[in-house]
Amino acid sequence: MKTIIVPTDFSDTALKALLYAGEIAQRSGAVVHLLHVLEPDENRVWRPHVQEDDYVAAVTRERLSRLDATWKLMLQQYPNVTVVTELAHGLVADAILDYAAAQQAGLIIMGTTGATGMKQVMVGSVAAKLISRAGIPVLAIPAVYEVEDPDRLLLATNRFEQEAHILEPLLELVRLLQLQLHIAVFLDTDDAEVVDYINSGRKLEAYVKQLQKEHPDISIKGTVLEGKDFEETVEAYIHREEIDMVAMIPYQKNFLDRLLGRSATRRMAYHSTIPLLSIPARAAE
Repeated sequence: MKTIIVPTDFSDTALKALLYAGEIAQRSGAVVHLLHVLEPDENRVWRPHVQEDDYVAAVTRERLSRLDATWKLMLQQYPNVTVVTELAHGLVADAILDYAAAQQAGLIIMGTTGATGMKQVMVGSVAAKLISRAGIPVLAIPAVYEVEDPDRLLLATNRFEQEAHILEPLLELVRLLQLQLHIAVFLDTDDAEVVDYINSGRKLEAYVKQLQKEHPDISIKGTVLEGKDFEETVEAYIHREEIDMVAMIPYQKNFLDRLLGRSATRRMAYHSTIPLLSIPARAAE
């Protein structure tokens, strides 16, 4: 995790994401890239060419000035962290992904809600697009979240992942922030049978033992969660165990799944009140 991309619309939520990135960068030595994206202006067709040039130049100067001010604020909080500022142009999600690929970034951290009234806002839909398209982990910071030192991370899974590109960034973050790792498997009480409980319990126990053997420096706890609704059940566990971050691994869905609705990870991105770490099942190319 040598490079962290932090998209910003200069909102309070984006600042929370930046401060979270600063904490991770301070512990890991990563370089933070503070990125603002200027989207195409829908009103430019109504302005004469000369006025359009003046308008673009003025907006560019204003956004560069705000990037500089945010950079200085970041350095006040984390003077030992290297912060690079960048102004990009294009559609927000596309520009972020292109920039992350060009920088060979290992992590994107962003707020899930932008500033009311601004045209260039990083709304939840942008975070959801990144989660579904990015080939690297995305850490989404909710607007309602108050930044504090985290203690526990919950990995919600039912596939017991072994892939290095999934486990390595997860475990690196656990170590950097000195977190206890909770691993939870969800069973739908409307569909699950006795054999499902037995198999899930056995697989989870074996998975936890394997991870503890391979990573003895990490505290790991395994739990089988049961309920009628995935999000509600996970949220209840988060509150009960005082979880500070939840991690999920979105997989490519088939056509019927896409037709019927968003993935569980994207739904959590919209509704989670704590940071959500999305780690793609496919490795970045």
